Amino acid sequence: MVIYMNLEKLGFSRSTYSEVILTVRLEEMINAAPMGVLLNDEGKIYLRVYKGQRTHDMIVNGAEDCVLNITSDPILFYNAIFEKEKIPYCPAERVSSPRIRDCDAYVECSIINVTGHGEYVKAFLKPLLINVAERAVSAYHRAGPAIIEALICYTRLLYFKDADREKAESLKKMIGIFRDIVYHSTENNRLREIATKILERSEEALLTKKTTSTCGLPKKS
Repeated sequence: MVIYMNLEKLGFSRSTYSEVILTVRLEEMINAAPMGVLLNDEGKIYLRVYKGQRTHDMIVNGAEDCVLNITSDPILFYNAIFEKEKIPYCPAERVSSPRIRDCDAYVECSIINVTGHGEYVKAFLKPLLINVAERAVSAYHRAGPAIIEALICYTRLLYFKDADREKAESLKKMIGIFRDIVYHSTENNRLREIATKILERSEEALLTKKTTSTCGLPKKS
C-alpha cells in the first residue's frame, strides 16, 4: 500500500515505537501530548493511551480524528507536557484536530476503533493525509534526543509512582542520566534548564500522594 510505504519511509515501524506529538480535538477542547505509535500489518497506526491522561478521556468520549506531528525539536516535546499554552497550533487539511507549526511532517488520521485494556486503551488510526516539509539535513546532536527520552521517562513515572514504586525510582535515575548527557553535550542554557526541570518535576512527583496523572495538566474539575 502506498500509505504504508510513505509511513515506513517516515520511520514508522511494526516493531519499534515512533515518538510523535499527538494533537486531538473534542468539540472545543484541544490537547497535545507525546505518544509512541506503531504500525500494524494493514498499514494502520495504533497507540496506547493510559487512563488519567486528558488524551485518553478525549478519545474515549468520542474524538474522531487526530494529527501525528513529527518533530525532533525537544522544546516542542517539553511544551506538550509542561507548557501547553506555548504550543503554536495551525489548521490541518483533512481533520478537525490542529497541527503544530514548524514540524517536519504531519500524518492526519481518523480514529477508526478504540479498544479497552484495563489501565489503557488502544486507539487505531487510519491515515488520511501525509505531508512532509522540505528541510535541509542537519547533523545529529545528543542533547535533543536525551531531553525527549527524559520526557518519555517522566510520563511513565507519573503512572508507575503509584503502581510500582521501584520502577518509578528507576525511571527517575534514568532522567538524571539523561540530564547529565544534556549538560555534557551542549552549552545551550535553555536545553540545560529544561533537563533540570524535568528531573525536578520527577522528584516532586515521587513526593506527592497518590493522584491521577494528568501529565503536567491541572486537575480536571
